[in-house]
Amino acid sequence: MIRHSNVSLSDLLKVDAAAGTLHFEHRRMLLLDADAMGLLRKELIEAVGLRQARRILLRFGYACGYRDALTTKGWHDTGDLTEWLSFGPKLHTLEGIVGVHLRHLHVDKNTGVFEADAEWRNSYEAEQHRVHLGMADAPVCWTLVGYASGYASAVFGREVRCSETYCVGKGDSHCVVMARAVGDGEESAGTLAMMNEDESTHVDLRGLHDTLDRYQKDLQREQALVSSLESRILSLQETLRTYSGAEELVGTSTVFRKVIQDVEQVAPSDVAVLICGETGTGKDMVARAIHARSGRSEHSLIIVNCAALPAGLVESELFGHERGAFTGAFKQKLGRFEIANGGTIFLDEVGELSLDAQVKFLRVLQEGELERVGGARTITVNVRILAATNQPLARLMAEGKFREDLFYRLNVFPLVVPPLRERPEDILLLAHYFTNRYRAKLKKPISSIDQRSIERLQQYYWPGNVRELQHMIERAVLLSESEVLTIDVPTFNGQHKPSSLPDHFNHSEGGPLKTLAEAERLHFEKVLRHTNGLITGKGGAADILNLPPSTLRHRMKKLGLK
Repeated sequence: MIRHSNVSLSDLLKVDAAAGTLHFEHRRMLLLDADAMGLLRKELIEAVGLRQARRILLRFGYACGYRDALTTKGWHDTGDLTEWLSFGPKLHTLEGIVGVHLRHLHVDKNTGVFEADAEWRNSYEAEQHRVHLGMADAPVCWTLVGYASGYASAVFGREVRCSETYCVGKGDSHCVVMARAVGDGEESAGTLAMMNEDESTHVDLRGLHDTLDRYQKDLQREQALVSSLESRILSLQETLRTYSGAEELVGTSTVFRKVIQDVEQVAPSDVAVLICGETGTGKDMVARAIHARSGRSEHSLIIVNCAALPAGLVESELFGHERGAFTGAFKQKLGRFEIANGGTIFLDEVGELSLDAQVKFLRVLQEGELERVGGARTITVNVRILAATNQPLARLMAEGKFREDLFYRLNVFPLVVPPLRERPEDILLLAHYFTNRYRAKLKKPISSIDQRSIERLQQYYWPGNVRELQHMIERAVLLSESEVLTIDVPTFNGQHKPSSLPDHFNHSEGGPLKTLAEAERLHFEKVLRHTNGLITGKGGAADILNLPPSTLRHRMKKLGLK
């Protein structure tokens, strides 16, 4: 039995430095930055609204308090509810969450009556709310209120209502919480429902307390509840992604942090953005992130894959058509630019547009005007333009396939998304990110990735980039029957890219070079990247290679270069 009068945090935690884990009894714990939690709170409120964020954080706090009470149950005499109950505030203080000063605590063991009020000092939640969101109109220590409710409810085996009457987050000098146990004859409206602005939303916790009675008989069975709560959190994360309308930009490497910085810098403006990068690098995710962070985020983001548009219907799809404009045009149709009016349009693989379509596209860029196919009326649109390509547009310009004036209008803010092989430190982060997503979606009990799979992931050359990694993880999770995920990482040309060889000995799509033709192809690719695809003229690829342009084009065709 633990007496908490002089207990310290180090007495409660077990640190395994070799494994990189921190445990409180059998539960793994984390040390989290308070400011990061404040930023998460801000993002959550902006994503789902104040009321829904409040519900989520209340539930999160309730789950934490509930589980802490179960963990500490065996440390106290079963009949000493006061001792067990008062350890919750002590634990919160030790964790640096909030300093708790109990002003009044009354527990009647015979009647089960419980009343308490406490002063909260230095609440991290009130502090972070004011830093990131400013002064509030109502109390904001939602996680703390949820924690107090969950902990006390576990101790009493029935619902305890907690409410914050004063809060630093709304300008009071200190925070005060009051609590009382719901009597056996009282009809519970639900602690969490009570804390909502609209109390007509009913959250019935009686089933949860029935579960608590069963789990208190055997603490080992608590693992089932823990698993259920973790799945619920992952499900909420998926819901938040749906609400936000954009995937996360996941990565901590230097090159990818530059992408994130560029997104944050350009998003608030209305300038055109040209997103360049190989297939599968996540150009569409970057476009979604720009839209989500822009002033147009409340309006539509229209995504157009130019490479997938039927050749004869490109202009109709983009600019619309009038009834009778051509055979089969039985009614008027709005184009994608009109549908995107007020919002953002993202043209993926913009280099695939025909020259005729490019002329009309340029007019939209310059004037904000278009005409439907078969129409004579000028239509004005207000659209933010984002475009993407995996081809060097400079090369297409040199070949007469892409208009120079359109290129320079699109290229106001070029943004390059690096291939996955240039950000190897992000591979493991992305692997865990996708594993967490699909284990929740597919309801798989996966807890980790096996070490051999991690090594192979880091050695692989990733010709398909992030999209290839995502699909590989999804398939592995789908087929997994174990808590440890094994990933079948394929080989490329019979082997992984050898990390010990210099880059100029490796093919740009993986595998070591063995022939003169492969070496020539690689050298041509390097020169073309250097010239941004430009073949002719001063400083062009032909000039650098000292070859006639016609000869260079012939060799490129022979080597399969475009």
